[in-house]
Amino acid sequence: MTIPTVSYKKFGEQTVPTVATVGTKRWIVLYIMVSAILLTTLACWNNLANGSLLEVFQDDSDAPPPHTEYAKMARYLVHKAEWVSMGSLSTVAAIQGFPMVNIISVADSARDEKSTGVLYFYLTMLDYTAQDLHKDNRLTVMLTLDQNKYCTDNGIDPMEPTCARIMISGRADKIEEGTDEFKFGQTAMFSRHPAAKKWVETDGHNFFLCKLNITQIAVLDFYGGPHYVTVEDYMAADPDKTVNNNADGERQIPARFSTTTEAY
Repeated sequence: MTIPTVSYKKFGEQTVPTVATVGTKRWIVLYIMVSAILLTTLACWNNLANGSLLEVFQDDSDAPPPHTEYAKMARYLVHKAEWVSMGSLSTVAAIQGFPMVNIISVADSARDEKSTGVLYFYLTMLDYTAQDLHKDNRLTVMLTLDQNKYCTDNGIDPMEPTCARIMISGRADKIEEGTDEFKFGQTAMFSRHPAAKKWVETDGHNFFLCKLNITQIAVLDFYGGPHYVTVEDYMAADPDKTVNNNADGERQIPARFSTTTEAY
């Protein structure tokens, strides 16, 4: 016969419960909830610091205009542009007459100032673009909505027609120093491109200020091919969201400076 083993506890000895009481379970649940809240808050703060949450809640006050407003789309892209792809006719002996392309910094106004629609830029005869334009000042510039990654960030390939682009053809004209337009263009360039001040001040580089006098504007911002915008419609369009009206309620159109054809 097997005698069962009996365990005895000493007098006054406390028995530790092996199962949590109801009160303990509540504290565990509360601890888990607090931990989850802290982890969620930390994740949100990390996303906020990286700007991802700000993108979700940002307004669309700076969104591109509707694709059917071709003149306004052109003005919008020009005003947003910090640089353009500038095409000229090459004067290099081996490829004379071939298209040549360069990246040129531009500005149509000082940063955060009202759009003018006129592209200003600096050139130097040390660069092939200025040499090309000295012989034949005809050029074409291209701008794309993806220059600030708008299309890429919205899942649109840069070659898709819905990723707006414009081609502006015209002539490059040197602006005479000391004129009001020279001061305006220089201020615009120095505002958007602080490095330009160093270019101008560097001995031997001899940078000079130019502008693009427009002949034709082609806008491709949707399927169906490009649309051509007249210079008059382009200059009358206003991409700015906040516009001060005059006493007659008419929209003020930025004045266009007179054409300058000084040779360089």
